[in-house]
Amino acid sequence: MNLKRKAMVTPRGKTQVNIGAAFQRWKDIRELRGLTSDAEVALFLLDRWVTLVCSC
Repeated sequence: MNLKRKAMVTPRGKTQVNIGAAFQRWKDIRELRGLTSDAEVALFLLDRWVTLVCSC
């Protein structure tokens, strides 16, 4: 990897998570719910989990 590319990837790499086989499902949820960012998908899933599991 060249230095310019590495400089671009390294800061973002600290926030990336490899979700492997779940990636397609992630994309499907994002599209079906009309969410515009991965952060919105994450918040939606966390809120949904809290609603279903915690009943707080």
